[in-house]
Amino acid sequence: MLEKIKTTNLQEGMYVVCSASGFISLPPELSNKTISSKTDISSILSLNIGEVLIDSEKSSIQESFPQVTYSEEILFAREAYNNALHCMQKIYKTIETQGELELTEYKKDISPLIDSIDRNNSAAASLTVLARTDRYLLTHSLNTAILSAILGRYMGLSREVIEEISIAAMLMNVGQLWISPNLLQKKGKLSKEEFHEIAMHPRKGSKYLLSQHIPDSIVKSVQSHHEKYDGSGYPEGLSGNDIPKFSRIISICDSYDAMTSERPYREALTPNAAIKHLYAMANSAFHPRYLESFIKCVGIYPVGCFVKLSDGRYGVVTNNTPKAPLLPQVKIVFNSRFRAIHPEFIDLSKQAEQAHKDNLEIVECIHPKTFKLELNRFLW
Repeated sequence: MLEKIKTTNLQEGMYVVCSASGFISLPPELSNKTISSKTDISSILSLNIGEVLIDSEKSSIQESFPQVTYSEEILFAREAYNNALHCMQKIYKTIETQGELELTEYKKDISPLIDSIDRNNSAAASLTVLARTDRYLLTHSLNTAILSAILGRYMGLSREVIEEISIAAMLMNVGQLWISPNLLQKKGKLSKEEFHEIAMHPRKGSKYLLSQHIPDSIVKSVQSHHEKYDGSGYPEGLSGNDIPKFSRIISICDSYDAMTSERPYREALTPNAAIKHLYAMANSAFHPRYLESFIKCVGIYPVGCFVKLSDGRYGVVTNNTPKAPLLPQVKIVFNSRFRAIHPEFIDLSKQAEQAHKDNLEIVECIHPKTFKLELNRFLW
């Protein structure tokens, strides 16, 4: 995904293609390469080039965060999450009362949440797993927006593009407002007619957004967020690169959050199990490179996973490690007899670097319902 950004916004990990100014070219040693140091950035800035093209699919800027610890960020993230949820309520109330959508206002409402993701994405990520309410349509859309912002950040997208993708995710299910709640929450298997009605919600949503003069990139993203890489999705059966780029991001995050959410017709999967399901659908449902980036940035054991370690103790994943997705940071809260202990924080990736024979590793990801646990109290 080629994107034009200001040279003052360049970061290590971005893949720079060429100058976007049209007058000054990048020298060969600075074009078609990943920025590996601040020296590279200084060299580009010294050329007085205002903008460059970056390839977000080849970019990876995960090393730029976290800037603060999870414990320092979580309280701010919670407040930003609640404010964004209030924004979702405003959006749906506006639609129900046939009012006019105000995208500029909504971007201001979600800006603090994106700021939080910039500082430490694990805090906002944990809220998508733990901050569940009975308002599924609202929380699911917001959670998808957060995950899409995290993935976009990892891929090196600009702040402006991340905001637009987040808004698209927040609006992706507005078409469901015109579908019977009883049908959306049906426990049994859907008939062909019922599935067809539900499958119309992307078209209904995009048609409504067009009438509201919403940017075309958002409208297309809403209409195509259920398209699949192999062409088996809906409503148009698009495939591969014909699927809008925003939709490729949103569809992965939409599916992941849906899998980890409790629904009337099935129980929620653990984050780890959801990642396995997504991986099994690489090259069929999802763009393989986008899916690879998602798994790297959320981890094989995403934040919020309740895990058992090789020494028998139990804990909660608090941060992931993109370079070592199997070795996240864990807050140990129970001993091997499942008795509460004073919390101990362990970074499994740093421990592995020491190459001790007794290094800890995760042996199992457990659904908290197994032990009737409320994980919120261990992370907040």
